[in-house]
Parts: sequence; structure tokens; C-alpha cells
Amino acid sequence: MAPHHRLPRMAVSYGRTRILRLTVLACIACTTLVMIMQIGRAWSRGRDGHRHHLLQGASPGWKTTEGGLVPVKSREELGREMLEYVRGLPGLQGEVAVLSKRVRVVESKEGAVGEGKIRRVGRGFLEGHGFARVDLTPPAAGEGRSDNGETLKQETRLPVPGVVEVPVDVPRDDMGDPGEVLFGIASDYERVSRDDFGLVRDWAGFLTNHSAERERKEKRRSNGAGLLLVLSKATESEVVEVKARLWQAGIDGTVFVVEQREGKDSDRYKGGVYAQLFQRLLMSRFGKGEVGAGKTRRWFAVVDEKVFIPNLRKLVWEMDTRFEDGGEWFVGLPTEKEDWADDENGKQITYGGGAVVMSPSALDTVGQLMCFQAGGKGGNDEVKADSNWGQTLYKCLEQERYLKIQVLVGGGGYLPGEGSQGQKVSGRPLVLRTDKDPFKFSVKGHLVSNVCGEECYLQRFLFADSWALINGHSITAYPRRIEVQMSSQKMTQQKGFQNKSGGGEVADKIAVHSTSSVGEGQKIAWRGGKTKTWRLVSAEVRDDGKEVWQAYVNEKGIGSKEEEKSDVDSVIVLVWEF
Repeated sequence: MAPHHRLPRMAVSYGRTRILRLTVLACIACTTLVMIMQIGRAWSRGRDGHRHHLLQGASPGWKTTEGGLVPVKSREELGREMLEYVRGLPGLQGEVAVLSKRVRVVESKEGAVGEGKIRRVGRGFLEGHGFARVDLTPPAAGEGRSDNGETLKQETRLPVPGVVEVPVDVPRDDMGDPGEVLFGIASDYERVSRDDFGLVRDWAGFLTNHSAERERKEKRRSNGAGLLLVLSKATESEVVEVKARLWQAGIDGTVFVVEQREGKDSDRYKGGVYAQLFQRLLMSRFGKGEVGAGKTRRWFAVVDEKVFIPNLRKLVWEMDTRFEDGGEWFVGLPTEKEDWADDENGKQITYGGGAVVMSPSALDTVGQLMCFQAGGKGGNDEVKADSNWGQTLYKCLEQERYLKIQVLVGGGGYLPGEGSQGQKVSGRPLVLRTDKDPFKFSVKGHLVSNVCGEECYLQRFLFADSWALINGHSITAYPRRIEVQMSSQKMTQQKGFQNKSGGGEVADKIAVHSTSSVGEGQKIAWRGGKTKTWRLVSAEVRDDGKEVWQAYVNEKGIGSKEEEKSDVDSVIVLVWEF
């Protein structure tokens, strides 16, 4: 075929190729435009996610976070999840009255309210949302019946929770450094491993950086404080397991077992667990320990396994500002009246309440007490983990070395006063005992600090409808006629080495300090009517740390003379969120 006949075919082929290319480009453009429109709609829903969530019912909305667009649970999803949470609470079954609330944390515009003060909230706690009676009987068990015999509808979800905003204090930047403290705790493997290593989770509450300031997706890490854990009974494999648990919890700690010696060295080990614990702390002071190698510690603390510190930064700040660096300081941290006793002269003394903090030079002094290393002068019993090691240490200090005992009492703590009553210090506590009421669930209550910071825990809020919340502790409904009053208790604050307690004498060897003066706190007073109180029984972190769920329960038929008794168990579920 002649060459000039091929030109038209080439032109046609070129034209078809061009058309195909244009078609592909058009498809790409259309696809891109559709994607842009979808992203725009999603962003619009995320910007107004809560409104969309309420309007659409079962359809999930969207909200904008630092990590991008995330779905918002529908009312049905949240209601079902809340019902399962309430069903899992201990002691609740059958007909129960339930109230659920979403608590949104907002930054206070008024500044900090101060220790012992009550934060007022302009809106009511109920705000049109009352209790709903539901049957907690699982659907598989059949229909439930109320106390009067009426058949109750089987619930598949709880009612939609109401929303309330609470202002909280902004975390302070001028607090102390937890890295200044090395803790020593004595226990045994059986107690540490109980409840799936519940004690380790408790210790992580004050030994790790888990407050609201940290990034939610960041792994829990040590806040700088160290832990020396001594076990009186443990095998090598058990020690390895406990070390792994500490590491998983983010705790900078190590574990060792009490050494048992016989023969000529046996007397040196009569002190048992605590004598060796103090020796290990002393070794760490001189850089021979396994925790925080090379780190200089300003304070060495020995605490019982059930001691919990709600705000370690505040405790360190109180210690640093009251006791000058380089001094020989031995500080006890009692919390209750039971932590005080009369000495042989009828004066008040304390052995620290299961928590003592020492400066390096004071630790050196304790390490040289032969009485304590031998288990107590004149005694044959070992100082075991369950015995009163604080009393033994106090008596040994009396016998071998004069060292003035400093006592620091935090909010809610007992101070010896006139007569046998004593006084309570206002403000938030420095130390809590998790094995004693009223802070039996204090560690669970402290979980709310994941959302609103450590200053938020145990903060008191008073709502416009006379409902009051002690965050992480209790919720109380007061009669309408209430007023906030200053505490009428009067007592001279014991500053420095003065022992003026309004008549109650403290032993000369003890100097008492308090974090705030008695009488500075506020209280709620009411005339006529009875209160009703729900107490915290459960709390847990959810949604990768973005939410903390709390459950407060009022049991039917239980209450003091001033409290209203209910005919049905009731529970209030609070979901704390940003």
C-alpha cells in the first residue's frame, strides 16, 4: 500500500488516544470532586457533632479532635454501653433508679478557689433530667418485677444522659518535682499479685505521669519518682513477674527479696523486711541502687503498701517550702486520730501513720541505729511487713539518737486539740489510706485526674439546685434552703517548732505543721429536711483515656439520721470528658 494512504489511519488513531486520555482525566476530576464534597460534609458534621448526634439518633456523628475526625457514639450505643456498665456494678440487681450525666470539663475563668473552698456551678445538676427506674435483670433471665409486683419492661439501654459543665482549676506549674523522691514499700508476693496486681495499679497512680497534661496516646511513663519494693516471700520467678508488672505500669522500680542469714550474722537480720528496706534505700543514696542510677534524691519515703498519695507534686512542694535543703529532717504524715497516741507522760505522739519522709542526712542516721537493725532493743520479734515498724523506729530514735520528729498534716487530717476531740485541717489530703473509710475507693476516684488533672480530684462542686459533688468521693442532694459557711472550728496553727494546740499537748520531741489553718474551710449548712448521698463504688478509664466513668450508689434502706432512706437502690453514672 502506498505510504500516503497510512496518514489518515495515524490521524484517526491519534484522535482515539486523545479521547481516551480526556475520558480518564474527567473520571479522575469527578472522583476528586466527590471526595472533596464528602470531606466537607464530614467536617461540617464534626464541627457540630453533638447537635448532629442528638438529631440523628442511631446514626453516628463526627467530632473534630487533635487526631482528626472521629465518630461520636449514637444515643442507642451509649445507652447500651451504660446499661452494661451499671449491670456490672457490685450489689445491684432487679429494679434500680438510674441517673446518667456527661460532665464536660471547662477551664475556670475565676481562677483557683483555694484549699478547702467550694466551687459553685451556675447551673443545676439535674437540669430537667431525673431518675429512671430500670430492670437490670439480663434479658435471658426473663421479665423482671418491681417490689409491688408490676412487670417491668426489659431494658436494652439507659436513657440519654444529660450534659453538665463544670469549671476546674488549671494545673499549677510551680509545684514540686516528683523525681526528688525515692519510695520504699514492703509487701509479699501474695498481696502484690492479688486482684491481678491491683497494688501495682494503685502505686502507678502516684508514681507515673498519668494526669490530664499528658498526651492521651502516649504510653504511661514514670514521673521521675522511684520505687524500691522489698518482698518478704517470693521465688525468683515471682520476682521477675513483679518487675515486669512494674515496667508495664510505667513505674521506675526494682524488686528484691529479704535475705535470710544464719550463724554469726543472724542478729544483723533480725530487723527483717523494714531493716533491710532502709539499708537498700541507704545504698541507693550513695549510687549503689538499681533505681534511677545517678539521680540525686532530696527525699526518701517509706510508706505502707495501702498508702496512696493523690498529688505527689503538691506533697513535694509542701516539703521543699517548709524544710530547707541540707537539714536533717524526719517527717511523719499521719492522717487520722488513730495515728496519734499518748506517751508515758500523757502527751500526744505519732509514729507517722504508716508514711515517713526523710532527708538524706536523716536516712543516714536511721541507717546507723543498731536497735532498729536488731528488730528493737530488748525484743526478740522481727520487724515484719505487717508489724508497726514506725513505732519501733520511733523508740530506737529515742534510745540512740535525738532527732526531732516533724509532722505534716494535710487536708482532712487530724490535729490534736482541746480535750479528746481534736480538729480537722481544711483542704485536700496529702496522704490517703485505701484500706480505711471514708476513702476506701480513693484510688478509683483518683482516675478522674486523667481528664481534669490532679487538682480536680476531691474538688467540691455546689450546683444551683443544691446538689453537691465531691469529685471521686460522693454526691449529695441537699434540701433547698442551704448556705455555704466558714468552718466554726478554731485552733492555732502550729508553725515551725511551736506546739500550741489550744490545750492539747504534743510531745516535746514532735513539731507539728499543717498545710492550712483549721477554720479556713467552707461547709454546707441547711435548715430542715434530710440529705441523700450517693458514694463512689466504681470508676474506670475508657476511650483511650478520653473519658472516665464513675458510679455513685445509694443503697436502699441505708442512711444516717440526717439522711433520707430510699425504697430502691439508685445509681448515678458520671462520664467525664473534655
